Amino acid sequence: SRSKSACTPGTTVSVSAAGAYEISGTLNNGQIIVDTQDAENVTLLLAGVNIHNENGPPIYVANAEKVVTTLADGTQNNLSDGASYTNLDESGEPNAALFSHDDLTINGNGALNVNTNYYNGITSKDDLKITGGTITVNAVNDGIKGRDSLVVKDGLITVNASADGLQANNDEDPEKGYIVIEGGAINITAGL
Repeated sequence: SRSKSACTPGTTVSVSAAGAYEISGTLNNGQIIVDTQDAENVTLLLAGVNIHNENGPPIYVANAEKVVTTLADGTQNNLSDGASYTNLDESGEPNAALFSHDDLTINGNGALNVNTNYYNGITSKDDLKITGGTITVNAVNDGIKGRDSLVVKDGLITVNASADGLQANNDEDPEKGYIVIEGGAINITAGL
């Protein structure tokens, strides 16, 4: 099912079941959190959102089988954070403005602008796939990061990062930790 979530200041919008959710509006200091045990995917249709979270990731996938973030046609979607996060786990996570513990796909024909003041821009701890959209990331550390893999199939991607622009960092499994670029246009300015 699809539900519309109107964002209001200082609110946490929780997604606890699989399905498709259309999200629009402004959230001045809050978070979209996905935490579901369902075996099916969660789709977040961003249809013109402005989300700022001063103390953590504006969008946080704590648990899900897979999350698909779709950028609605013709929309501008903005995520930003503050200079420090609270409620970090023992490994210092979550540590990105768009952070997922599980598989994450970004698609659609809209725009996503991520401005991070704390650490990374977009991070998935599993597989991260980008198949469309105009994505701009300004990050004080890494720009776009998938632990197991980072696959870009399409989209217009601009990254300004103080550390790595694109990264996959699983160094424990020899079949993981890779980046594949099959299409799209990528412009990276990186510090390392």
